[in-house]
Amino acid sequence: MGTWARATPPDPPAQVTNAGYPRELAATAGPLFDRPSPRAITEVVYPQLGGLTPTTASVIVVARQTLPGAPAAGAREVTLDVRLRYVGRSWVVSPVVDPPRPESVRARTGGPSTEGRSLLASARADLPGPVRHDVETRRLGDRVIGMVRALARGYEIELQVAVSGHPGTVFPSTRLSNHAVGRAVDVRSINGTRVADIRRDDPLLVRFMVDAARAGATEVGGPIVPPGRGFFTDEVHQDHIHVGFTPGKPAAAASSS
Repeated sequence: MGTWARATPPDPPAQVTNAGYPRELAATAGPLFDRPSPRAITEVVYPQLGGLTPTTASVIVVARQTLPGAPAAGAREVTLDVRLRYVGRSWVVSPVVDPPRPESVRARTGGPSTEGRSLLASARADLPGPVRHDVETRRLGDRVIGMVRALARGYEIELQVAVSGHPGTVFPSTRLSNHAVGRAVDVRSINGTRVADIRRDDPLLVRFMVDAARAGATEVGGPIVPPGRGFFTDEVHQDHIHVGFTPGKPAAAASSS
């Protein structure tokens, strides 16, 4: 849907249906079409699970879109919350957003905070375009930014998603996600290796998750569960590490045993 070459920019619903998907999917695919260009090339950077049940799923897709024919030609990244349903014996993309996305934290004017500017300038934290935008518009809170900065002092990390593009609820429930209110980020890569590819017995996983707790996270989810408080794992968190906090909860902590 995000790749085309024609004299004029495509009509989004027509582009969606021409690709063989329901017209209603244009709402989800909107970020691919918001910069008019007669040419576009879109490649998937990383698909991450955002939620999973036996019959429904959310996949958080970071994609890089090159727009050689746009007025401001160049490449940009977009993040899409793609919903799927299991029909027959296969997964199919669905235009139905269930549960619906609640309103997330609003952007603020005035540019990034002091913490945000420091993170944006960090050479050890790779932020996709939508995450950078969340920082620049102060949708991502300073407490989480501080956690990311602390982790970046000990590791080279790539973030996948913060606010923009993440399901607004803890899939498949209607409970508000900490991502939606700027209190969580997902890490897709540590020291150049994607979380999905790190061996489960590699000490790096335990060390990183424990350090996230020491940085102040109250919840740290990943492929394994270090002994202690505030850590969790499940099918969804095999390809990334979730770092976030809930006000009023104690920081996660590794046990001394």
